[in-house]
Amino acid sequence: MTTIIFGGTAAYHLKLYDHADVGERRIIATPYGDSSPFIYLTANKNSAWFSSRHGEDGLQRTAAFVNHRANLWAARELGATDILSWNGVGAIAAGLAVGQMVVPDDLLDMTRARVASFYSANLITPAGQPFAADLRQRLVTASEALGFVCATHGTYVCTEGPRLETAAEIAMYGWGGAAVVGMTLSPEVWLAAELGIPYASLCVITNMATGRWAFDPRRDFGPGVGVKGLQVTLAAAS
Repeated sequence: MTTIIFGGTAAYHLKLYDHADVGERRIIATPYGDSSPFIYLTANKNSAWFSSRHGEDGLQRTAAFVNHRANLWAARELGATDILSWNGVGAIAAGLAVGQMVVPDDLLDMTRARVASFYSANLITPAGQPFAADLRQRLVTASEALGFVCATHGTYVCTEGPRLETAAEIAMYGWGGAAVVGMTLSPEVWLAAELGIPYASLCVITNMATGRWAFDPRRDFGPGVGVKGLQVTLAAAS
């Protein structure tokens, strides 16, 4: 079993050796360019290949400019049997608050310009749920065991970016059933499906979405977000 972890918000702040035994570091050459670096981590008998989507030493690229095809192809080359990720999100649904976590069970894809396929006749994205139920449960169990408040379901809406959403757009997504908003999971989740790799994501609420700030004005994009994300995903790794 080989778990891949894609780190999102604040992953670039992490000092990995504070949280795990740090092993091999690899950059994989793919038909779509070089992948982001992957680092082999082991903690409490769990191990995984970890990659920070947005850069290693700082925020080097926003979600709209991540080379997802190279990263997912590299995951397959590394023998991935499952993929876990974490993502910073804005909260839309009532009752959610900054610092809480959500493990989404559905996705609303509002991206427009991203390449969401490997363009191979042999690779077909299956219909249905984008997130694997067993992996979702592992994330829920791990987050609860670590003492975090975690919503066990909800729809993630992925927007194009890099700009933030307007209040009108957030209202529309809320009417469509979205609980949280981010810019990361598409096309990552679709590419994983094409490759037949089960996928699940942990969403850490860093702020309220546009037009929702009156419910909770706090914003948290600091190093602690990355620490939470890594702790939970490593605890859920196979």
